[in-house]
Amino acid sequence: MSKRLLLISQRAEDKAFAAEVALEAGLDLLLAEDPIKGAELVDSQEPAVVFVDVTTEAQFVAFETALQEKVGLFSDKINLNAIHFLSSSDLTEVPFLIQSPIFGHFVFRNYGDVKVSGPHYGRIVKSSQAERAFDLTVLLKPGAKIQIVKLQSTSQKQEAVEAIKSYLEAAKFQTRMATSIANAVDELLMNAMFDAPIDEMGKTIYSQTPRSTVIALTGKHEVEMKVGFDGDYIAITAVDKFGSLDKVKLMKHIAKIYTDEEYKVKSSVAGAGLGLATVFHSGGSFYFVSESRTRTEVTVFFKRTDSYREFKDQFRFISTQFYF
Repeated sequence: MSKRLLLISQRAEDKAFAAEVALEAGLDLLLAEDPIKGAELVDSQEPAVVFVDVTTEAQFVAFETALQEKVGLFSDKINLNAIHFLSSSDLTEVPFLIQSPIFGHFVFRNYGDVKVSGPHYGRIVKSSQAERAFDLTVLLKPGAKIQIVKLQSTSQKQEAVEAIKSYLEAAKFQTRMATSIANAVDELLMNAMFDAPIDEMGKTIYSQTPRSTVIALTGKHEVEMKVGFDGDYIAITAVDKFGSLDKVKLMKHIAKIYTDEEYKVKSSVAGAGLGLATVFHSGGSFYFVSESRTRTEVTVFFKRTDSYREFKDQFRFISTQFYF
């Protein structure tokens, strides 16, 4: 793979955004205005990362068809985990993406100031190029301090959530914003504590356990929370040691919550118990990193804004990295 980011788009805003991402990620930017030319560049240049405009299903089909004909969907010339779909439509309007075997990264095209959103997403792209993407420090601007909290019992969840809310208010997040983020953290921790644990057969351990049950978080059940703020973005990561997040199930979950307007997954879907729809629509972005049977880190990002309306409508994305 070359150190290049290929953008397949005719949109000026995509070019501006991709330029900032490439600069932050240390990649050279290649441009193609149509899928056929883009597929040719994939074949000849073997870019490390591909950004493609798929606002309409026709655009997506044209890209997938060109990629299949010119390169092959499963060719060694491209890493399917390195394809990032850019869209002006919400996930409610692009179910064809989630159903695709090459889906892994979704960027909602509300970039705002690309001098802020571009470098922010550039750090996600840079992280995804590493051998393992388990590192919150590289997802925030240099110098951001990371606090790590190890929870010893499920009874500490509420205390941790309240601590996050107080931290945010001290960092000048408005109360309504702090409450939205605290609710997201509650979802992350609940998932790591109750939905992620699986037995040797891969079945969830606590599928029938009331979420009010007090459980010791020791050994394999240990849960960590990492918190960082770089002046623009707050990032909170929940870490579990089960690595039970399944990409196929997660994608089906995302499709379900956006087509049926449901956001609570059944507890039998291991590692996918997040209230993702609620968090995403309240302005949050997600970065899922999971190594099977070893570790899962789910990070949620929120940008501090001057108003709640800006907060809710901020730039956001869903990005995934799975290792087997």
